Amino acid sequence: MHLVVVSPFPPSITGIGQYGYHVTRALAQSGSFSRVTVLAGSHINGERPNHLGLTEIEYCWQPGQWKARQAILSRVKRLSPDLVWFNLGASIFGRSPWVNVSGLLSPMLTRQMGIPTVVTLHELVELTDLHALDAPGGPLAPLGARLLTTIATQADMTCLTMRHYADRLTARGLDCSHIAIGAYHQPELLEESETQELLFFTTLAPFKGLELLLEAFQRLCADYPKLQLTIAGAEHTRFPNYASELKSRSNGTNNLQWLGQVSEDNVMDLFRRAQIVVLPYTASTGSSSVLYQAATWGRPIVASNLSETQKLASENNLKVEFFKNGKVDSLCDSIRALLDSHEKRQTQTRHNFNSIQHTRPEKTCRKYIQAFNRALEKRRSPKRIATPIAEKKPA
Repeated sequence: MHLVVVSPFPPSITGIGQYGYHVTRALAQSGSFSRVTVLAGSHINGERPNHLGLTEIEYCWQPGQWKARQAILSRVKRLSPDLVWFNLGASIFGRSPWVNVSGLLSPMLTRQMGIPTVVTLHELVELTDLHALDAPGGPLAPLGARLLTTIATQADMTCLTMRHYADRLTARGLDCSHIAIGAYHQPELLEESETQELLFFTTLAPFKGLELLLEAFQRLCADYPKLQLTIAGAEHTRFPNYASELKSRSNGTNNLQWLGQVSEDNVMDLFRRAQIVVLPYTASTGSSSVLYQAATWGRPIVASNLSETQKLASENNLKVEFFKNGKVDSLCDSIRALLDSHEKRQTQTRHNFNSIQHTRPEKTCRKYIQAFNRALEKRRSPKRIATPIAEKKPA
């Protein structure tokens, strides 16, 4: 069984790219595929490995390229795989709405080739606060958001990372499966950091709430002189100068470090050093991989009370210290509540660590294989993918 994966991929670490990397690795290690090929997209021209274990990697497209769709389809035609999995977000193909529409047509055109096709869609833009996201299109933005969903889901099987997304599209008659982002690694309850360090780790954009966090940090430093803030992550493709301008404005702030792009090998150490992970987002674009990573490694979470984030926590039985969206006083109070109480931090992390066991990498892999087999069945392919034997729980 030859699987082709189309996804953003390292060396550029975005949320969707990091997800594609880890799920691909789990699928390749499952032993269920004779060949796995990644048609990878990255805007960074650093070291680009052509193999990930037994997985072949072809860097054939970049965000912002009009020819991305053509490059993907020509490679798919040449490889003639048994199945193609597209790992997609609404803006992975670039800043321009038209470039994104062009790229998001790839699953439909692959399906028209007669190849079983599965799409994972990480966000339903039509359900988000388009104004807060500064979405292009003006008054036509809601129509464009609905169009993006329709185009991106023209596949044999659609997978959604939030349950209420899957329920919504199922109600429209689409064949959908809910597969939570889950743990990227085998969960490990790291020893708590002795340093009072806050971690902000995501793509950098205005709707991520970083300016709010910087204001809260400056206020908190008066009461916690040893408090540190680490900001890590790549610039968002739609806001290429935002991070550098914000960094310039905050120049001179004590105990503040900007790490920029972080390699996959260093992500675990990023969480190891942190005492609290903060998600101060003012708008949501779907499920948060950072929330799962904090649970995976035993780090307490402070997050804004966006409805999407609350639904995500509820769907996965995760505890979060919520604050009022956009309110700096509330954010300060929530961070203080965790800084001042070791017991409160431990209660949250142990609860979340137990919950994350239900979405370990091997379980995510099994759910994808079930979705893949459903696509093969719908295309009336005689082939099926062997499902890995579930691990037995220790007695």
